[in-house]
Amino acid sequence: MSDFTDFLIERGLISNLMKRYKINVKDNEVNDFILKMVENLSEIDSIERYHREQGNDQSFDLDTVAKWYEEIVPHTQRKTIGEFFTPIQIVDYILKSIGYTDKHDIENKKLIDLSCGSGSFLIRAVNILLKKLIKQIKSKENSEITPKQAEEIITKIKDNINGIDINPIACILCQVNLYFTLFGLFKIIVEDNKDYHIAEFSVINKDSLQYKFTIKYDYVVGNPPYLFIRAIPQEYRKLIEKLPLETNKGQYDYYQLFIEIGINILGEGGTLGYIIPDSLLVLSNRKIIRKYIYHSTRIKEICYLGLGFKDPVVSNVILVLQRESQERERLNNKILIKQALKNDQLEYYLKQYNIGKWDYKFLINLTQRDIIIFEQLKSGFPKLIDLMNDSPFKILISRGVELGKNGEIIYCEVCNKNLPLPKGNLVCYKCGSSLNSNSIDKIIVDSIPKELENVYVPFVYSLNRYVIRKYKYIKLGVEGINYKSHDVYKNKIVIRQLSQENMICAAYDESAFTSQSIYNLKIIQSNVLEFNHYYLLGLLNSQLLSYYLIKSFSSYKTLFPRILIEKLWSLPVKIPESKEEKRLANKIIDLVKKISISCIKDNNLYIRLQNSLDSLIFDLYNISEDQRLHISNFIKLGKKSN
Repeated sequence: MSDFTDFLIERGLISNLMKRYKINVKDNEVNDFILKMVENLSEIDSIERYHREQGNDQSFDLDTVAKWYEEIVPHTQRKTIGEFFTPIQIVDYILKSIGYTDKHDIENKKLIDLSCGSGSFLIRAVNILLKKLIKQIKSKENSEITPKQAEEIITKIKDNINGIDINPIACILCQVNLYFTLFGLFKIIVEDNKDYHIAEFSVINKDSLQYKFTIKYDYVVGNPPYLFIRAIPQEYRKLIEKLPLETNKGQYDYYQLFIEIGINILGEGGTLGYIIPDSLLVLSNRKIIRKYIYHSTRIKEICYLGLGFKDPVVSNVILVLQRESQERERLNNKILIKQALKNDQLEYYLKQYNIGKWDYKFLINLTQRDIIIFEQLKSGFPKLIDLMNDSPFKILISRGVELGKNGEIIYCEVCNKNLPLPKGNLVCYKCGSSLNSNSIDKIIVDSIPKELENVYVPFVYSLNRYVIRKYKYIKLGVEGINYKSHDVYKNKIVIRQLSQENMICAAYDESAFTSQSIYNLKIIQSNVLEFNHYYLLGLLNSQLLSYYLIKSFSSYKTLFPRILIEKLWSLPVKIPESKEEKRLANKIIDLVKKISISCIKDNNLYIRLQNSLDSLIFDLYNISEDQRLHISNFIKLGKKSN
C-alpha cells in the first residue's frame, strides 16, 4: 500500500461508497470524476510527504479539494440547491467561535453539519479532534501511536463527527476526504492487521429537512443552503410546508429552516455556528426565525462579513447560538458584535433583551448612543401606521401604476388583455401561455401624440429630493393595466424607493401618475392644520428620519436600504400640538416651500435652508446637541460612502 490511491483501490472503498450512496457504477462521468479527485489527493499526499521530509509543516489543502468539487458540479446545479463553497478561514473561525478546539473537552462531544457538501467543516473538525486525541496519548505514554490506539481514535471520530447532504456525489467526496485526512492512521492499522475492516464514516445522504433525528448534538455547524421560496420547486415547497416546523410559513428562505432544525437538535447548552445571508438581521420576512432564535437560544455572536464568497452576490454574517431554555439567561445575555474575522477589528456587546423591544430585528449597527435615541423616538412619538389607524387622521400610502417606468406592455391573445412586459421569458403570468414579441407596445411617452390629449396624462418619470426632475406622459384606459384609483395621484407626496445621497428622496406633486417603484403618500384628513403635506415632506427629507430608517432596516453601517411600505409605516411622526410646536411646524412648512424652489437654482442656498430645516426638526423631536452631532456625522459618512 504505497499511496492513497492504492489504499482506496485495494480496499474497494470507492465501489463500496458508490453502492452505499446508490450511484450507478457504470456512470462513467461520476467514475472519472472520483478517480480524478483521488489522483489529485495522491498528488497532495506526495507533496505533503516531501514537505514533512524537509521539516516543513504543511497541512491538507481543503480549499483545493472544494474547488475541484465546484469545477465538476456545475454552478447552475449548485445554485439550484443553494450550495456554495465555504472559505477555510470562515470554517476555522466558526469552529473556534463555538468552542470546538483542542483546548476544550471535545473528546465525547457530538458535532454535525446538516449540509456538509464535500466536507469542509467535518475535515477541519476531524483534524482538531485528531490533534486533541493524539496529544492525550503522547502526554501519557510519550510514544508513537499503536495500531490499537489508532483504531480507538478512528472509532471516536466515527461516533462523534457527523454529516448529512442531499447530494450523493458530495457524500462520496466527503467520505474520501475523511479517508485522506486519516490516511496516516489507517496505514498504522493495516500494516498490523491486513484484515481490518474499513467502514464508512457517519455521512448520510438524506434531506436534512425530512430526516428524523434521534439524538441531540453538542455542536451544529455549516453553511446552509440559501434559496428563497420563489426558487424552490412548487411540489417540494408543499412538502416543506407540511413539516412540523414553526418557521416554514410565509416568504421563507431555505436557510432559516436549517437554523430551526439546527437549534432543535442541539442539547441544552449546545452551540450552533452558521454562515448565512445578512437578510436574517432585519428583513421583515425573516422576523419569524429571529423570534424563534430569540426565544430559544442565547445569541453568542453575530460577526458581519459583507460579501463573503466569490460566487453569490450575498452579504453574509456568522451566527453563533447556544441552546438555552431559561428565559432569564436569554434576556441577560450579551451578544458579541464584530465587523470582521480579525481580532483587531471593532467589536462590542449588545444586550439580547433589546431585540425584543426592536420587534425582533437584529439591529447590530446600533451603538449605545443610537439605542438611547431610538428609545426616545419609539416611546415619545406615534408611528405613521398608528396615525393611519387613528380616527382623527386619514392617511393613504399606495404604489403607483403596476408597470415599469419605461411603460412597456404586451398583449396576451388568450386573456385578451395587456400586461406589463415580463422581465424574463415572454410568458403570461395569468394564464401561462407564450406571448408574441410582436405584441409589445409602449404606453409611456416623452410627448403627447397629436389629437390624443384626452388619453394621456402627466407621469413622474424621475425625481430628486423636493422636486420632480422629469415628467413623461402615460396613456390611460389600456385594458389589463392596474392604474389604481385616480384619486391616489391627487395632491400627494411622492417617495422614491432608492435614496438620494443616502437620504430619503421625497417631493410634492399635484396630479401626475407614478410607477410601481414610487410610493404616493397623501393626507386625506387631518384635525391639525399644521400637519399637512409640506410639513410631512419636511420630516421625510430630514436627517433625523433618514438616520432612523437606515439604522432600523440596514444590515450594517451606513448603507441605505431600499424603502418598502412597511418601512415607511414604522417612521416616528411628530404631530404639532402646543403653540410652540405649531410655530415650529409653520416655519418648517415655509422652509420646505423655499427649498423646493432653491434646490433647482442655488445649491448653496439649498444646503443652508436644509440645515435650518434639520435644526427645526431636531427641536421638535427634542434631540440634544450631542445627539444632533452624532446623527449629522452618521449621515455625512453615508454620503461619502454612497
